[in-house]
Order: sequence, then structure tokens, then C-alpha cells
Amino acid sequence: MDNKVGERIRYFRLRQGLSQEKLALAAGINPAFLGHLERGLKSPTITTLDKIIEALNVSYSEFFSDETNIDDTSEKGFYMDIINSCVKRLSEEKLKTVADIMLKIVELTENN
Repeated sequence: MDNKVGERIRYFRLRQGLSQEKLALAAGINPAFLGHLERGLKSPTITTLDKIIEALNVSYSEFFSDETNIDDTSEKGFYMDIINSCVKRLSEEKLKTVADIMLKIVELTENN
């Protein structure tokens, strides 16, 4: 079964740093059902997809864009998208704190 819709839901959810539960709550759907959608076990109705896309705060054109590379979910670029999406909302002071933490984590992992 082709699961492009479920993969796109997961991509945008993770890119925004949302858990399945938080997205499901925002969309007014059951979290277990959202999990089934992401895994391709169920297909959403148009009404459900409307709710999810609205909760993800993306347009239909962005959601279905060929330029959205959902196939790289395990690649470095995908995780960079998540990090960028999370930190772009931070103040300069908080951004500096996050950068310091990340640098320390990298330093610690390189020494092990």
C-alpha cells in the first residue's frame, strides 16, 4: 500500500517537533488513529486530512509538494530541518544557550 500521505504527516509532525499525541489533540482526532495513518494502516477522509493539515499549519500545496523530500526522514538533512524549525522561534539569548549545549554534546560525543 502506498503511504505517501502518512509519511508526509509524520514528516511535518516531526519537523515541527510535535508528538503524535499533541498533533492528534490539535487536530481533534484519536492519537492511535494518527499512528495508524502514519504507518499506512488507515487512510484519512478529506475532513480528517483537513484537520491534520490545519493543525500542522501548512498549506495543501506545501503538504503535497514534490519539493518536500519526505524520503530523507532518516538522513542528516531531515534532522537539520527539525533542529532549524525548533530554534528559529527562539530569542537570541535562548539560541545562544542551545548552541552552547549542542557544542558541549558534540564535544562529549567526539571524546567517547
